[in-house]
Amino acid sequence: MHITPLSRPVAPPVGPSRRDVLRRWEELECWSCTYCDVPFGQMVAAEIDHVRPLAHGGVHAWSNLTPACSECNRSKADLDVGMWLANTRGQSLTDGASSATQRSVGQRSTASPARYKVTSR
Repeated sequence: MHITPLSRPVAPPVGPSRRDVLRRWEELECWSCTYCDVPFGQMVAAEIDHVRPLAHGGVHAWSNLTPACSECNRSKADLDVGMWLANTRGQSLTDGASSATQRSVGQRSTASPARYKVTSR
């Protein structure tokens, strides 16, 4: 008796691989968390965050990816970046601008200006 394993069609990967993304960011010297600006190294690993979460219609494409530390990435989870920043500051989106480096939760570094800010829509 001969048993043949069932084959499943394997979908091709969509978008850049994790390795390609991290390598490219390192080449571009984007080697700190977009949200809190902590530098990546032996103690802080770089993770890939989807600025607009996949759960809310975001895509796995270069234009929607940004480097984040695990603390920020886990905290943001599947929230839109504007909503997440407003939540971490405890304010609504219409309460004015709030920089990611000045947020009250997990404030680590204010060495450089934030790459995102909350503004009125």
